[in-house]
Amino acid sequence: MSGPSSGPDVHVLVYTDAEVVGGAEMTMAKVLGGLPPRFTVTVVAIDGVSGDSVPRWIADHRPGTEFRQLPRIDGAKDVRGMWAHRRLYAELAPDVMHFNLSLMPSCQWALATALTRRTPVLVVENSPMGSWSKPSNLLKRVTSKRAQAHVAVGERTARMIEESAGLPAGSVGTLYHGVPEVARDIPREPHDGPIIVNVARHDLVKGIDVLLHAMTHLPDDVALVQIGGGPSTDELVALRRELGLEHRVEFRDLPWEQRAADQLAGFDLFVLPSRIEGLPVTIMEAMLAGRAIVSTDVGSVREQITDGETGLIVAPEDPEALAAAIAELLADPDRRAEMGRRNRETAERLFTVEATVERYVTLYDGLVANTGRPLPSTR
Repeated sequence: MSGPSSGPDVHVLVYTDAEVVGGAEMTMAKVLGGLPPRFTVTVVAIDGVSGDSVPRWIADHRPGTEFRQLPRIDGAKDVRGMWAHRRLYAELAPDVMHFNLSLMPSCQWALATALTRRTPVLVVENSPMGSWSKPSNLLKRVTSKRAQAHVAVGERTARMIEESAGLPAGSVGTLYHGVPEVARDIPREPHDGPIIVNVARHDLVKGIDVLLHAMTHLPDDVALVQIGGGPSTDELVALRRELGLEHRVEFRDLPWEQRAADQLAGFDLFVLPSRIEGLPVTIMEAMLAGRAIVSTDVGSVREQITDGETGLIVAPEDPEALAAAIAELLADPDRRAEMGRRNRETAERLFTVEATVERYVTLYDGLVANTGRPLPSTR
């Protein structure tokens, strides 16, 4: 009988240079933990801050995973850094090399060094945030052309990456990511009026400031719980004070080992006000929690939400439009409940960890068997 658990033994090298835990890192950790026993994994990371925290956290999700560190390659003249990478690649001799890109420019020199080997290389794009410079864009085009498989987490995200990096149309495939099951039977958060929730790190791209401005256009009985933390916390706290929202907005910080997703069913509505996204993990989690969603039109959000049927989608950077969509759904509990039901059905079909693991197993096995680049998936 064929399936994810059957097939040849496969050694996957996963490379990351992430320094914070975001959706890309959470998904990678869960995928590694769900791979069948015939897969062995080595997580490779640059040394320093990132090597001491986030990549180790990813590796810890799969017992027996080997963890190795390398010096960062400091540009085209860093021959020593490149040789250190080549030596480790040769020592490990993986069957597949998986580069998990948090941003478009992530891992570029490590990836370029890997492409000097014959080992199949998989590049996974988690965000359409663009390259930093013209040389970086050139390197992106070279590595993308030579990688055996190049996928993004959504179709629109794939097209945005192609356009931004100057890649051929259709050259980046799609591999949807998913999330673990979330808690549903939890009590509603205590509040006399409607209460909305957002989950995001405190970073400009997440648009939390836009959501705070939107709150000024909503009735005073509407409260917001924002779950996250990060470099922009002080600025957001100051903006909350400036807008007079201290009594209506709570910033809630959670450690890594506690899942914000397990709190989502306790709120009336999930809101994503981001400026840039790929395929937002938090939207998938809200879908599994059976919540209706208001989101900005970023990345591959329209591949998750059907506007008017499972949520409402508005333009980024528009607090008034965001507030109007929130008010529209808060005023109609029956509509919200039906949207939440449909969201859960869609998420159970497309956006579970189990479905994601099966996609990766198929892709890894295909690369080992040299079946070529995967075709873009469709919804």
